[in-house]
Amino acid sequence: MRKMPQRLLLLGLISLSFLMVSQINKKFQSASLTTVSVTLSNARPSFRGALAAGNTAGTSLAVINTTTGAYPSTTSAQLVEGDTLLIGEAYSLGSYTVASTSSNSTINLTAVLAAGDADTGDDVIASTSATQTVRFTTASAIANGRFRVLVPSLASNTAAADGIPDSGYFDFGTTAPSVTCPTDGSGYDFVAGTATASTITINSNEYHSFECAYSGNGAVGTSFTSNPIVVGTSNPMNNPAPKTGHATGTADTYQVVIQHLDSNFTVIDTTTVSIGVIEAVRVTASVPPQITFRIFGVNSGASTCGETTTVTTSAASVPFGEVAIDAFTVAAQGLTVSTNAVGGYSVTAIENDQLGRNGGACAGVNGSGLVNCIPDSDVASMDSTTEQAWASTANKGFAYTLHDPNSTVTEAFAYGAGYRHFADQADSETAVQIFSDSTVADNDNAYVCYKVVVSNTTAAGNYENYIRYTATATF
Repeated sequence: MRKMPQRLLLLGLISLSFLMVSQINKKFQSASLTTVSVTLSNARPSFRGALAAGNTAGTSLAVINTTTGAYPSTTSAQLVEGDTLLIGEAYSLGSYTVASTSSNSTINLTAVLAAGDADTGDDVIASTSATQTVRFTTASAIANGRFRVLVPSLASNTAAADGIPDSGYFDFGTTAPSVTCPTDGSGYDFVAGTATASTITINSNEYHSFECAYSGNGAVGTSFTSNPIVVGTSNPMNNPAPKTGHATGTADTYQVVIQHLDSNFTVIDTTTVSIGVIEAVRVTASVPPQITFRIFGVNSGASTCGETTTVTTSAASVPFGEVAIDAFTVAAQGLTVSTNAVGGYSVTAIENDQLGRNGGACAGVNGSGLVNCIPDSDVASMDSTTEQAWASTANKGFAYTLHDPNSTVTEAFAYGAGYRHFADQADSETAVQIFSDSTVADNDNAYVCYKVVVSNTTAAGNYENYIRYTATATF
């Protein structure tokens, strides 16, 4: 993320969702678990790179090695403001905070590099962790059985559970992640869940294991969709650092195995789910095969949402630049979904907070009167679920509207009806659906259009927030 003097930056965090199901262990399998999904609460990759030559102790700039393939992480685009970085030699890592990134190689820190933390090849590590929520429906009635979730791991060794991100694998952490089993129900009386690091091998692949055992007869067709298994509510695993050959903007995919075992630990039913990890992207999964979700930029001068855009956007940013107090600044991004999910899909959106100076907090819904905030639009009655017309620059703030150019999606509202606020996570609001489709889709396309005008009481400076888009399919 690049910070520019007197410019606004809005980083869109997107979400990607897909699921692939396959059969393994056919020797024991009588059926596959159905309606299976594994949802990561945060699908950003961990960062594991190294310092380039030429860094200097006492400065707040860290320059990383960007040689393709030299390290798992070779671009600072994977980092965002506020990330905690560990920099230095193994077992002697200093802790730093990301202030901003000004190029693919340079990281601006909130403190200067300490002596010993500026050497060529020193580690640069930012761990990203996430809970994993596992939902499914049983295929067999198995008495006194257990459900097991297998997550890709390095081969059995200390590096699989040392709390340092692993390239292409989930790190167990130094303390076992919690395993929250479903609540008891008819045929299922669960005991406490268990977690073990790198203990299961399938086809030469190693897995961390998370189990929920139960007493009772079980049942065919029991849904654990609203009563799921949750791994890592406390002590979550570290997400993988990028795989070798990772391309920025393309998800690294990992296969998570969900098994139903009998009392003799024989695998009866099993399903394999593919989940994805991508820069600033949350990935969820659902059965079967796939959904693709893409964000693309729109050039300045484009006509969409009944407006003409005044800035050019990219897939990852909306750089409003210098905004006025007497004229609207308008930008847009396109969102595209393709899926063969017969139940269709939905796309939701939420902002982490209103636009704050240097990313600072903005208290309250529509933080009007806060000189260090560009609040959500102050048009009367406009909120995250209610659209209102917004034509006068006398009304200040930030809001969005929607445009379906091909009449292929179901919008929450259309641009002709006005604008809305984004749901505000900082004010405890929940993500709001912005568009959907009830059947399969081939490049369903919609535009999100952003509009901003500031008050004369807004302090000069750099303002930013983040918007997270999530696409989820129903198979």
